[in-house]
Amino acid sequence: MSEFTSMAFGSAWGVKDWDESSIAPIIAREVQNSWRVRGMGDFAVGARECGSATGMLEKWKVLREDEIQKLEDVKWIGYVGVRDATTTSMAVGDTSQPTTRPWQQMIELRYGFHPEVWGKGFGTEAAKAIMGWCGKYIGAERFIAEIEIENLGSGRVLSKMGFEEIEKEKEVIWGMEGTKEWKIWVGR
Repeated sequence: MSEFTSMAFGSAWGVKDWDESSIAPIIAREVQNSWRVRGMGDFAVGARECGSATGMLEKWKVLREDEIQKLEDVKWIGYVGVRDATTTSMAVGDTSQPTTRPWQQMIELRYGFHPEVWGKGFGTEAAKAIMGWCGKYIGAERFIAEIEIENLGSGRVLSKMGFEEIEKEKEVIWGMEGTKEWKIWVGR
């Protein structure tokens, strides 16, 4: 689990040993704040067996809205989400003024996956799906993302999808040391 936590949140985050009573209020707050304001947030990503006797992760597919899946038949492998970053994004050294960009241009793409599925295309597929949904139903104009510099896999995922590194001389979103910031415009 420490590999997943470090990959998802950076090596400085550390592994937390939380029980359900300590994490439940945090999750409830985050879900409520994300979904209530803009109608977007995080989704769990699971792999399911699709007629293969050789293993759950060898064959998989995205469920259609009309398909039913028993939760106990899913192997949970990570998360993907989007959120309005205008409430979390501020220029370096400025903690009083959020960005002046419209929120549709500041939609943060977030994801994290268990190490056993790294390099198998799950991140790219899940990110493409959530970005397509967000563009169609939320009106996304631009997505942004931040990764730890040492997280080369996440950089490859973003690059494959057409994201470009943000030039720090022209724009700073989070300005966290040890990170790279990325962007992609929808439909350009």
